[in-house]
Amino acid sequence: MRLVRDVLDKKILDRDDGETGCVDGIVIEFPQGRQPRVVRIEIGGEILAARVARWLVKPAQWLARSWGPKRHGNVAIEWRHISKMGRVLHIDLAADETEALAWERWLSKHIIGRIPGSR
Repeated sequence: MRLVRDVLDKKILDRDDGETGCVDGIVIEFPQGRQPRVVRIEIGGEILAARVARWLVKPAQWLARSWGPKRHGNVAIEWRHISKMGRVLHIDLAADETEALAWERWLSKHIIGRIPGSR
């Protein structure tokens, strides 16, 4: 498997085939004297910002703390929850069991929900 090609930036579908986001980061553990292993994938603006330019991390952290769902940290999905890989990654969790949709829920409630006729 080519980890970056096969995992990074792939769309994530939950167990009901609902969109859960895209893989922004991969966390690998390097235990001493043993083979490296993938621990989890992560979803989050800070991770994506760091991939684009390191200086974008602080503004992304400020934005996350100051506006939106006030979620602390990134969404982590343990590698053991990945059930199938291909053009998309399938996880054996429901999207609601994670914080992956926190921004979508916040936007729906605070922005979209206030547009006349949106309900």
